[in-house]
This record gives sequence, C-alpha cells and structure tokens, in this order.
Amino acid sequence: MSESKEKKATMKDIAKEAGVSVATVSYVLNCAPNQTIPEETKQRVMEAVKRLRYVPNLAARSLIKKSSGLVGILVNRPEREQWWERLQHGSFIDALERELTRLGYHVVLCSVKEDLPNAAVISERKLDAVFVLGAKSETFHQISVHFTAGVPLIVVDSFIEDPLFYKIVWDAKLTAVEIAQRHPNHREFMVTDRLSAEAAGALCRELAISEDRLFILEEEEQLPRFLAGQSGCGIIIGEAIGLLASRWLPPARYVTVCASGCPELLHPFPDAPVVHYGSGKMNAAIELMQGLLRDSYSGPKEKYVRIPPELPSRPGLASRE
Repeated sequence: MSESKEKKATMKDIAKEAGVSVATVSYVLNCAPNQTIPEETKQRVMEAVKRLRYVPNLAARSLIKKSSGLVGILVNRPEREQWWERLQHGSFIDALERELTRLGYHVVLCSVKEDLPNAAVISERKLDAVFVLGAKSETFHQISVHFTAGVPLIVVDSFIEDPLFYKIVWDAKLTAVEIAQRHPNHREFMVTDRLSAEAAGALCRELAISEDRLFILEEEEQLPRFLAGQSGCGIIIGEAIGLLASRWLPPARYVTVCASGCPELLHPFPDAPVVHYGSGKMNAAIELMQGLLRDSYSGPKEKYVRIPPELPSRPGLASRE
C-alpha cells in the first residue's frame, strides 16, 4: 500500500485523468508553440496535474528540449550582514521567482559569501540561465568561471567592468535628473549601505556632491551620530535605511532612493520624497534573459541595462506637483 501511495504520477496518468492523449499532455506541459490547444483542454490537463501532484521529470525535459527548465539566482552576502542589507534583494527575488515560475521555469536559489564566493553548488545544476546579485568586482571571476558559454549570466545591482556580461542597475543619471528637478535642495549629504556604494558614488558624481559627503552605513549605531551632524537636506539610498533614519530625522529632509523595490516602507510618511523604479528591474531581467536564450548574440550593444525611475515619484499617493 505504501508503494502505491509513493508512486509518482506520469504523463500517462495525467492523460487518463484528463481524458486526453499523452501527446496533448506533453504539448500543454511544454507550451508547444506550434500546437493549438483549446483553453478548456489546457484547464483539464492542469487540473489533473494538481490533483495527481505531478512533478515533471527535469532530466527527460532536458533531453527533449535541450534545456533543463532551471534558472539560478545567486546572491552574494557580505560579512556581518545587517538587517537592511538582507532586505536589499528580497523584493526583486520574489518578483523574479514568481515571473519565472509563471513562465514554466524552476528556480534554484543559492547564497555565497561576498568575499569568498563558491558557486560550485549551483553550477553543478544544468541551468538555462543564472542571475548574480550583489557581486563584487574583485571576486566576480570566481563566480563566472563556473558557468559555460551559452548560459546567459546576468549581473544585477553591481558595476562589473567585464564586457562579456550584461549588468542591470538603476540609472544614476536619470535618478539625478529626477532629484535635481523635484528636490533641488537635497544635496547636503548622502547615506547608503555597502551593497549600493558604487551606485551611490555614481549618483554623487551626477549631482556634483563631494564624495566626502557620502556616508556608507555599516553598523546601525553609526547612523544617528552621522545624522546629528547634518543641518541641510540630503539623499538616502535604500528604503530600509530611509525608514530607520526617520527615528532621528524628519523624512521630509531626505529623498529616499528606493533601490530595494519596497517604496511601501515609506508610506507612513506622506511628506517623505521618494524615487522608485516600479517593476522595471524585474521586467528588464526577464526580457534580457529571454532574448539571450533565443539568440546569445541578440542582446543590446550597451552592456549596462539602466533602469529609469518611474513617475510620479510617490506610488499610490498624490503627486506633490
């Protein structure tokens, strides 16, 4: 009895349950582009998949389609990671995983040490593509060497000067334009964390803010001491730090650059100016991956894919204009 309970459902079982052929089940599960399957039939097949708890055989799928259906997400984590740094990629990973699942992929998520990355665990899988989050220039090659040519490796939230790989980052130039136009007096200081330090440096240059006015937060107790010495208005990169700073500084005195994709954290402060990017980063990641999977030479000439801020600058709230 226990053996029958543990027996895995097959496509033949799905076909019998749904009252269709095994070929039809295969077409539905593999999203065959050259087959026209009625919606009602697709629904019957997918309902049978759920009832029988069918799990696709990824090895067989790999042989048939020459792809595994696996996409990797590799997250670099700094030493002594702070709570706001743990939130840095959470929203993006959630949105990316949901969209990849909707497209029929299985996601492998793995964390590595930022200063000593070991990507062997994730590279042992036969991946169709991999996203690398928060990589450092000094150690990026220790990650990229694990992945073969032909597997799209897309870097997110890192400035890696390697012409072989695409990088997705928020657009410092357009962010500077947004801040300069809407909040021209917010240039007295800038606060960021270690993960966004390079992007913050680029934003400082665009806004002509001296880099000695850039404060990189490493420990929570450093923030109130730094803010106590500020008399003007400034910029904070990262909505978690923006929320934390509200304990010591009125949120109206700083623009929060929502690099983590969670502008909702600032909703309790309707007067707090924010710059956000909506779902632009996730959409760009999916579009770039799909294009490279179709043709590895079809990507844009510019290796940096820069995400512009969305307008209005406060989602869900009335524009300040």
